[in-house]
Amino acid sequence: MIVRWAAAFPPRLQGIVLYGLCFAVLTALVFAAPGFFGTDDYYHARIATEIIGQGRLAVQFPWLPKTILSPERFTDHHLLYHLYIAPWTVWYGMAGAKLATVSIAAGVFVAIWALLRQIGARGAFLWALALFGASAPFLFRLLMIRTQGASLLLLIIALSLLFARRWRWLVPLAFAYAWLYNGFVLILAFAALYTLAAWVADKRLDWQPVVYTALGLALGLVINPYFPQNILFITDHLGAKVDLADSVRVGNEWYPYTTGALLANSGGALLALALGLLAPSFTDRKRDRVDNTLLFVALLTLVMVLRSRRFIEYYPAFALLFAAAAWGRGPVRLTDWLPQPLRFRWLLPLGAVAVAGGFAYGVLTEVHGDAKAARAPEYLAGAAAWLRDNTPEGAMVFQTDWDDFTRLFYHNTRSVYLVGLDPTYLEIADPALWDEWVDITRGEVQHPAQVIQTRFGANYVVSDKQHDDFIQRANQDPNMQLVYEDHYNYVWQITGAVTASTGE
Repeated sequence: MIVRWAAAFPPRLQGIVLYGLCFAVLTALVFAAPGFFGTDDYYHARIATEIIGQGRLAVQFPWLPKTILSPERFTDHHLLYHLYIAPWTVWYGMAGAKLATVSIAAGVFVAIWALLRQIGARGAFLWALALFGASAPFLFRLLMIRTQGASLLLLIIALSLLFARRWRWLVPLAFAYAWLYNGFVLILAFAALYTLAAWVADKRLDWQPVVYTALGLALGLVINPYFPQNILFITDHLGAKVDLADSVRVGNEWYPYTTGALLANSGGALLALALGLLAPSFTDRKRDRVDNTLLFVALLTLVMVLRSRRFIEYYPAFALLFAAAAWGRGPVRLTDWLPQPLRFRWLLPLGAVAVAGGFAYGVLTEVHGDAKAARAPEYLAGAAAWLRDNTPEGAMVFQTDWDDFTRLFYHNTRSVYLVGLDPTYLEIADPALWDEWVDITRGEVQHPAQVIQTRFGANYVVSDKQHDDFIQRANQDPNMQLVYEDHYNYVWQITGAVTASTGE
């Protein structure tokens, strides 16, 4: 009854209503945060404005000169995403960047609905809404000012093209994906999994999806304003993540969840995968190429999550799609397992809606709480303003935290910075300099001013108030003058030319 009621509306109206409803819910969540959801959001918002400010696709990037993102090596590996959010951010600032992200995230829900309608799944509207209950970190990361939401949207569109056998359209889509995301190999993996799924189901080798997708990716990498540096950057960036045990400590997103954490925060997605696997026991049909493709994709993205939590932005959506395809495309005999008094046609759909609603309530409540707890936008804003107003343009700033760069950069583009976005960017470019930076920030250098000035070329130092050992060393160094302090941060200026005798 619920499914028939939802399907009674014209498809176009369903899509508009679904988009509007999701846009409203997601907007309420994203504006519950005092600032952006994540640290990197500030970088993406600022670099997008630089594209318009500089009036060029290949922006000049002087802000991390000692890393692999130095001016001669910089690559914008999220270029298409930045082009999309640029006008929103220029016109409306932080609010515009948030709305741009919501517009993409709501599009993901509609794309899932459209794909389910395409493959003939019942209850597509309700299945799409069920994504709200799949995973709290999935929904949270979907609302970050980052490219993963757009990446997910394009991957769902790729599945639609694959199922429709409109393989030539994979060329422009893969081209766009190469401009969007440096993990572009993912769309090629999806094409290969479709080919495998078709072979398993129909014993037919559809080689065209892989060839057309590979062609589109190759064109996107070569016809690129950053070519050939974009190829070299991919090697540097992803190579450092292959074996994290032997690498420096990077952001938490690169490390896996514990089993308990995954069960707690993504129970809806795990349940969807389990239900999809059980579906053949309660239906009268075998899995076809659609089911197999969605199963293979769900398993691939689950393995990705088990290796790195950053991929939680993919797995829940594809687990849900697999479950919807498995249960929604044929007669279901589940009521045969119930006692005769309980065999009401409306009982199971109503129960499913109640369970999904319970998951969604839990997820939305958790995401809303996490949004409200996000770090205030004032963090580092005062320090950045002081640097902007009191230092020469292009002055090098030494930070004690690599992830402080994004906020400093968002508020102050006059200065340049030592390390940012990823700690491996400095480690790869200059391992010795990286080691010295670590020693200084840990307070292991007695008089840091001399090393900071001579080795790093910096006369200004920014630190939060958590680096107690460094702060003690800085305050004891006669050549470091505290010039700014607020609730969050300190700024020191190195006074005069520091002689080597003051160093340790």
